Amino acid sequence: MICTVNYKLAGLIAALLVIFLPSFTLAQDVNFGVSPAEVHIDNLPPGESAEFELTIHNKKELAHNFTITIFQPPEEDRREGRAEFPDDSWISFSSQEIEVAANSQADVTVMVAIPQEQKWAGEDWEMWLGVAAESSDLLAVRLYIRLLVSTNPAVEAGSNAGLVAGIVVGIVLLGFGGYYYFRRKARPE
Repeated sequence: MICTVNYKLAGLIAALLVIFLPSFTLAQDVNFGVSPAEVHIDNLPPGESAEFELTIHNKKELAHNFTITIFQPPEEDRREGRAEFPDDSWISFSSQEIEVAANSQADVTVMVAIPQEQKWAGEDWEMWLGVAAESSDLLAVRLYIRLLVSTNPAVEAGSNAGLVAGIVVGIVLLGFGGYYYFRRKARPE
């Protein structure tokens, strides 16, 4: 009886190792890196944009293709006080797919553009950018970059100083013109 239990236990352990060991090996075989791991864009006025460079490091002896995607993190994984990014189309890449030569790195320019609307002022958002190497393996590793965006508390209006000055000068000229006109009319000839 003890021998049968040991064989069953040994068989169970062997089966679990066969199932899980390749998964752990594949998951630990990360041959690329991404930097920076976290990007802060603070006080971005609505109506303006900001850019940063995302660097992909290929640590393999072969060239690899990488894909960059946008990912909305679950609420429980977002930083405290951060909301879901309202629109993925506000984030663009110089290239969403890039080939990186063996043992080298490549940069991708990421641009964040917020529409000029008052409702986007004073917001704090979080979005993740995922980078994955093309792979035919069952398990694929994806590294995430945390993108934290904060907007200015108020939308800045364009300067109307020229318009205001023009209106003031126009009113003054009309006032003087009217004064002299009526004064001339009131004079006896």
